[in-house]
Amino acid sequence: MNLAEACAGALLGTFVGDAVGAPWEGRSPTPPGAGDMRVDESLASGELRYTDDTQMTLALAEHLCLDPEVEPEGLARAFLEHFEPDRGYSPRTRQLVELLRQGVPAADAVTGEDEGSFGNGAAMRVAPVGVVWAHDPDRLAEVALRSATVSHLHRIGIDGAVVQARAVGLATVRGRFGPPELDLVAETAATPELREGLAEARQLCDDPPEQPVEVSMQLGSSSAAHRSVPAALWVAATSGDLVEAVTRTLELGGDVDTIAAMAGAVLGAAGGLEAIPKEWMDLLEDGPRGRTYALSLAGRLADIAERLRG
Repeated sequence: MNLAEACAGALLGTFVGDAVGAPWEGRSPTPPGAGDMRVDESLASGELRYTDDTQMTLALAEHLCLDPEVEPEGLARAFLEHFEPDRGYSPRTRQLVELLRQGVPAADAVTGEDEGSFGNGAAMRVAPVGVVWAHDPDRLAEVALRSATVSHLHRIGIDGAVVQARAVGLATVRGRFGPPELDLVAETAATPELREGLAEARQLCDDPPEQPVEVSMQLGSSSAAHRSVPAALWVAATSGDLVEAVTRTLELGGDVDTIAAMAGAVLGAAGGLEAIPKEWMDLLEDGPRGRTYALSLAGRLADIAERLRG
């Protein structure tokens, strides 16, 4: 897999997973096979529109083209520039954006009375870091962590981003993502919550449950990083292709658009644009920062990745 294909696959894999899953966010788990119906209904809408998951991914990718090491204040400005309130942002992110608009420095805007968010927001957007730094796992982890701290202080939310970036990086380098890659990703988890979740995901690779609700109960399908990143990586590791991964994710219920976006990023990095059906690609919204922009941005990102590899 060349870097241009991996970058395009990671960005557009995020895009399609997010957009196909968006109408089903928050729904209950389904019986096995019902994901096909949900996918068909999403496609029948006539246009696949992305949420904050993809919008923040594109903002991070754009920033990486300017500073591949990630400069937090610059990344915060990119998030602010891209922000559209109707994309489904969480109340915490809206609060962060408002503080940034008021001129509060990024390091102060993310500071709160508690430990900060342990949600999957940093993980859902981190795919560009995974492809750019795929050749250097140590640097990948450092940059993923730095990208997370713009919006997350909690160790679980940050660790979720590092784990997801590592998965995308492995998929980029190896051109695949299965149980062996999941084993390697699990070794990078720094928190017991992610380690436990990934261990359970690996166990389910060998002993898959019959009902989607069993996956939701064991691995989780909420917006918490340790209750969604393992589910996304389990889906990616056990699905034959990106379409099957997104379809199965929609059966899990809960935060399905984000889980599908993360699984789509991994399998897109592994398979490039060929992993995404033409019908899905054609339906992706194509406004000022839609499909065409994402493809162009992927090309710029690939150039940066090639330069960093030397």
